[in-house]
Amino acid sequence: MKKIIHISNFNLIRLKGCFQIGFPFKISNGLTRAGYAVFNYPDRDLCRMFGFGHMNWWAKRKLNQHLINYCKVMEPDALFIGHADLIQTETLATIKEMFPKLKILQWSCDWIVPDLAKRNITALKKTKDIADVMLMSTGDKNLLQQFKTAANKVGYLPNMADDALETGRAFEQENLPYDIMLCANTGVRQFCGQDEDVEKIIDESIQQIPDLRWCLAGIKGMPTLDGCEYLRALNQAAMGFNLSRVNDVYLYSSDRMIHSFANGQLVFLDKRNGFQNLFSENEAVFYESKEEFFDKLRYYKNNPRERMKIAAAGHAKAHQEFSNVKVAQYMADVLFNEQYNPSADWQIII
Repeated sequence: MKKIIHISNFNLIRLKGCFQIGFPFKISNGLTRAGYAVFNYPDRDLCRMFGFGHMNWWAKRKLNQHLINYCKVMEPDALFIGHADLIQTETLATIKEMFPKLKILQWSCDWIVPDLAKRNITALKKTKDIADVMLMSTGDKNLLQQFKTAANKVGYLPNMADDALETGRAFEQENLPYDIMLCANTGVRQFCGQDEDVEKIIDESIQQIPDLRWCLAGIKGMPTLDGCEYLRALNQAAMGFNLSRVNDVYLYSSDRMIHSFANGQLVFLDKRNGFQNLFSENEAVFYESKEEFFDKLRYYKNNPRERMKIAAAGHAKAHQEFSNVKVAQYMADVLFNEQYNPSADWQIII
């Protein structure tokens, strides 16, 4: 049994947002169920502990030395690293010297669009020469190419569903407290090909459909939803609006998309991001213009049985095709199997 140390932000100190159904826990859960020995290493929590509540230079130094010592004790076969920017490349090089056969997989669930995601791109490029595999939640090969070297593999990491964590079944209910849900930050997001203030989008939808009941968090003066409050809300809204910062990058989405699918909401997706290649029109709602978005939103609000049927199919697809066990096994296969050949359309490797 291969041993994997998974270094990421497990967010055990700052209990904000939907951390319990974030990528770190889903990946670790999936790897464990797939038969790997997984040891979670919460880099930010440890850094704050070493720095007496702060991620200062002393804490970062202590953290990196601790990881080296931890690996000496655990003797891992692989490191999985997700948004662990506090870990220095020199530390990873030291660990590789200790264990010459060690494999490193770097994953990212943030966007990698130049000029819009400089911080994430810079952090990822620091590890591209030492990571054996880099997987990101973007299927655009041109964007993935910026991390490609002669020695590594770079590919797509899909949003994944965890049936132990995401148990909502909104598609079973004809009448729910809310029609549609959006949890986001205030500011500009891309809607139907144009940058638009997110609160204006909400206002326009209410003008178009006056009796529309929104479940909102983080916008329009509504507080954020943390932990189980967020999970309960997913099961109280019939539909989910997948509005990322950009919606025209192939197969890129924030993980709100899979939260909606996996908890039984009917998911609205912009055609520009290409998810119609992964989900059919019998499993999600696709739109290209504002008029199409509002027309379909009105239709499925007024026809709950049609909404329930499509949402049920989308829920099944998410938990079957994009289960965290299946995605985690794909991650391990790409890392450990030099001759691995992708077996599904979403398994994009360059």
